[in-house]
Amino acid sequence: MSQFPAKLFSFVLVALITVGLAQAQTGHVLNGVGPIDQGMSGAGMAAPQDALTALHWNPASIKAVPGKTFDIGLQLMMPTSTLSSTVQAGAFGPGFGPPVTMTGSTDSEAGPFPIPSLGFVYAPEDSKLAYGFSVYGVGGFGVDYEMSSTNPILTPQMPQGGMGFGAMESTFMLLQISPTVAYQLSDQISFGFAPTLNFASLELSVFPATPPQFIDAFGTPNVPQDDLPLYPDAPATWAMGYGFQAGLHAVVNEDLSVGFSYKSPQMFDDFEYEPTTAGAADYTFLMDFPMIVSGGVAYTGVEDLLLALDVRYIDYANTAGFDDEGFDNQFAVAGFGWDSITEVAIGAQYMVAEGLPLRVGYAFNNSPIGDDVAFFNAPAPALVEQHISAGFSYLVNDKFNVSFAGQYAPNVENTGIWKNPMFPNGENPATSITNELSTLTLIGGVSVSF
Repeated sequence: MSQFPAKLFSFVLVALITVGLAQAQTGHVLNGVGPIDQGMSGAGMAAPQDALTALHWNPASIKAVPGKTFDIGLQLMMPTSTLSSTVQAGAFGPGFGPPVTMTGSTDSEAGPFPIPSLGFVYAPEDSKLAYGFSVYGVGGFGVDYEMSSTNPILTPQMPQGGMGFGAMESTFMLLQISPTVAYQLSDQISFGFAPTLNFASLELSVFPATPPQFIDAFGTPNVPQDDLPLYPDAPATWAMGYGFQAGLHAVVNEDLSVGFSYKSPQMFDDFEYEPTTAGAADYTFLMDFPMIVSGGVAYTGVEDLLLALDVRYIDYANTAGFDDEGFDNQFAVAGFGWDSITEVAIGAQYMVAEGLPLRVGYAFNNSPIGDDVAFFNAPAPALVEQHISAGFSYLVNDKFNVSFAGQYAPNVENTGIWKNPMFPNGENPATSITNELSTLTLIGGVSVSF
């Protein structure tokens, strides 16, 4: 990859102070941006209260954000993930063991992660056009599991005295830049469009999505005397992706608004790796960002109360890097094997006093990771199924507003068995692996109108 995308990304990082990682929110897609959106668990695309919500979910709705608005937000995400595994005595056959049953559990040390967001909207009163610009972290995953002598999956790789993968570290983060324009089609309906430019980084300490080293045509390890590992590392590298988002926003009456948006798949260049593992050849990996279709409704018919409902579909099952599973004919892992998911988010905002709205929200989605692919997703345990949120804003003056929110995703786990193309049916029933994940997120931000 050329140096230009990396330099541009570095410049944006400096401008935003830092970019963190959006660990396992709705799969690896962040379920909201900014304290107002997150305070309602991602519900609000039909009635955005700030620039960030409008820019993230529905480009048409920036027409509903009056005047000039500049928002800055910062999320601090604290994931708690655990990887456990068990291997029965003799599970790998004569000569490979283990001689006794092994079982262990390891907590990830990754996090906390700062995730910044920036949005600007200009909607002149005397124009049918509105304009916006946003930069924010929009997706990611990551773990940091230390090597273990008791947790089988984290023991050294088989040629190096163990049966697992050794220390397991992963970091994926995605930054999205979206210039946006909206046009008022009628008194009730607006249309919006935003081209999207994406920069992503992917790093894995062990990368089984490339053919293992030193495997002969029969799938038998043929390891040199220096006992080099079967799977190489994947040092952090960047890839650039492109796509777009389009949306409609309609005011049905003074109490009811609806919204619809379509975010195209974000089509990325290959991640190109030059591993530092001795003897490993260069390789590539393709991982796109999924299509997202969203619809929302907002009701304000009760004084001081806003009710919002969003439904969105995230199409992991047809996204490169996530669609395939299992092993290819060179014994490399073909992909994460995620399912497409549907999320339902419900939010409420109540104005307890002038300039002091309180917010609550709840969101639910099915996990994209089934038990059958738990083994392949140890580096990316995107298991979160629920979000419980609360937040508030305080209007300091007619131009300056501060907002805060907290969000908790309860622990979810899945359990599967070890996979290997040399096992009968590719599975070893004398083994198991369990991934667990919960998250706590604190969000703050300021909004300036001028």
